[in-house]
Parts: sequence; C-alpha cells; structure tokens
Amino acid sequence: MYSLLKKLALLAVVYAFGVHAQGLFAQSVINRSTAAADKVGVLEPVHLTEVATAEVGIVREVFVKQGDYIEVGTPIGRLDNEQQSVQLREAELDAASLGMLETAKREVEFNRRRVEEMTKLVDSGKGAPKELERYQLELNIAEAKLRSQEEAKEVSKARLAKAKLMLSERTIRAPHSGTVVEVYKDPGEYIAGNVPALIRLLDASKLRARFFLSHDAAERFRKQEYAEVRLPNHVVVRAKIEFLAPFELAEGHVIEMTVLIDNANGEIRSSSCDLVLP
Repeated sequence: MYSLLKKLALLAVVYAFGVHAQGLFAQSVINRSTAAADKVGVLEPVHLTEVATAEVGIVREVFVKQGDYIEVGTPIGRLDNEQQSVQLREAELDAASLGMLETAKREVEFNRRRVEEMTKLVDSGKGAPKELERYQLELNIAEAKLRSQEEAKEVSKARLAKAKLMLSERTIRAPHSGTVVEVYKDPGEYIAGNVPALIRLLDASKLRARFFLSHDAAERFRKQEYAEVRLPNHVVVRAKIEFLAPFELAEGHVIEMTVLIDNANGEIRSSSCDLVLP
C-alpha cells in the first residue's frame, strides 16, 4: 500500500512539472513570435504614382520610355491638340485687336475737347447752355463705350489665358522626379476618363517603412523622434518616425508605426527591413 501511494505521488509531481514546463514553453513561443512581429517591416517608396490626366483624347506622342529617370515637370506625353491650337490662335487675335478700343478712346477725347470749349463759351456768354448739356451727354456716352471696350479687352485677356491653359493641359508632365517603371499607352491609343494613366513613376529617394507593434513595443517609441532600422545587408540606418497610431487596431491588437528613410543615393533596394527595438 505504501509503495502504491509513493508511485502515485511521484506521478503527480511529474505531471505538475510537465504542465509547468509546457506553460513556459508556450510563453516562450509567444514572446518570440511577438518580438518577431514587432521587428518585421515593409519598405515602399513614398512616391509611386500613376501619372494621369484629366483630359481625354488620342495620344500623339510619348516622350519617355521604361527606365528613364525624369525630373519634375518633364513632358512625358502629348494628346491631340489641334482644336486647342485653333482656339488659342483665335484668342490671340482677339486679344491683340485694338481697333474698337482706340476708336472709343478718340471719341472720348473729341467729346471732352468739345465740352471744354463750349464751357468757355458759356462762361463768356457766347455759348448756349443747352448745347453744353448735349455735348456733356455725348461725352458721358463716349466714356461709357470706352469702359465697355476696356472691359471687353480684359475678357479677351482672360480667354487668351484660358486657351493657353487648355493647350498646355494636352501635354502631360511629371508631377515629381523619378524613374519610369511602366508605360501604359503608345501613340495612337486613346486615353479615356476611366483609365487616365499614361505611365507609372517611382521615386525611391525617400522610403517609408511600416511596422505593426505590440503595445509594449510601441510605447518605447512614443516620445522618440527617430528610430533605427536594420536592412537585409545588416546595415542599420536612422529613420524619422512619421506616424505612431494612438490606439490599437481591432484586428490583431497591434499599433501601426511608419518611419521615413532617406535613400537619395539609391543604395537601398530591398522591400523589407527590421525595426531595432530600443
């Protein structure tokens, strides 16, 4: 009987140790998994742009090819612009036309001299007041015509500016510097409103790394301005903390953090990185 009780006690001790060890092992796995999740991040360019246009029409020219590096403002393509060119020419002729305006100015000058001369005659008793009133009325009408012509000239200038803008919008330009990674259209193809992109433009001079941290890991960066990121080649770079979410995401109970990494020399080409926890 004593031997049986001794065996049962020994089995109870072994079972309790096994449960405790299993708990420690599970806790270790959880800690390692959390740490790994804290550190793994995805690198992406800050600017990866589908360069599009609000205009529709036929592509007449494409000025770039895949692999080209272009500066901001560089023309990358041109749509058909024959109609806009004609409208610009009409607006230029209208804005340059001065005949009506010059005529209105001369009428004002003529009527103003008549009023001045008649005023002298009336003051000296040699002119009729009624005649002066008629001259003054004609001067007022001439001045109104001149104002109308001046306003029309301002409208012509505005139409000219609009015509220039409409023509310039037929040329698609790079919104930022970068490398052309894909060209979607060839000359002769149509750009529609629902598919307005001409090229994809990538600027890798600045990269964004995105991490999803546990609460404890996130709190280490809450008052920090910079973080350290380890690249696949084991080089550690300094990154500016761009965003640290104030609360956890419902899915996964993690906190999002993004950092910005300077890559002006273009040496970083990887899409993954590790966050160095302080």
